[in-house]
Amino acid sequence: MRKIAPDERQMMRKIHVKKLVHLVRTKGFLSLTIQDIAHAMNLSRATLYNYFSSKEDIILELTNLCIDYINEAGQTITNEELSYPLRLQKVFEQAVLSAVYASDIYLQDLKKSCLDLYEKKRQSRKEQLSMIHAFYQSGIKAEVFNQLNASILIIQDETVLGKLVNTSFLMEEDLSLKQALFDYYVAKKTQVLKPAYLQTMEDEDVQAMVESIMNKLAVI
Repeated sequence: MRKIAPDERQMMRKIHVKKLVHLVRTKGFLSLTIQDIAHAMNLSRATLYNYFSSKEDIILELTNLCIDYINEAGQTITNEELSYPLRLQKVFEQAVLSAVYASDIYLQDLKKSCLDLYEKKRQSRKEQLSMIHAFYQSGIKAEVFNQLNASILIIQDETVLGKLVNTSFLMEEDLSLKQALFDYYVAKKTQVLKPAYLQTMEDEDVQAMVESIMNKLAVI
């Protein structure tokens, strides 16, 4: 078997753990065996161990992947050279991906088995919420956003998007995820943006943003 270069190995680790997101989000990971994980990754157990040393190593990579995404998105949200409507789209994207990556069952399993990693994830989430709260307050002060409670806006996204990424809910309501995300964001931008700024965001822009999110979800 050929030796795997460090850069290639790290890239493949990220690719493989993304295949676990749906399984871990819906079932957690404490009940999963290495064989379950290898099957979800479409790997043999032997090949899996070329990239990961243990089940704990896999969960570490998955959690770090989520934290890295949040940090990356945060760079866009705090970039004051970008318009508020554009950054609002990034807040929405981040909320969607957070709902996919960090379900309650995953976080409960993380707290039970990997307390240090759970605290790292919790701190990352705390910083994320603080950043988004400050963004909303800044938009209100700049008179781009309506006078709204930032904490309520954040809770609203967590609640609604938590439902929308739930496949059974979509089936019951006869909705596609793409259409549901589009409809929710249209409602959200109408709620948050003042009328003068709504005119700068056409439905085509929202469609492109939702399409970008769907492309990111497709590789998970």
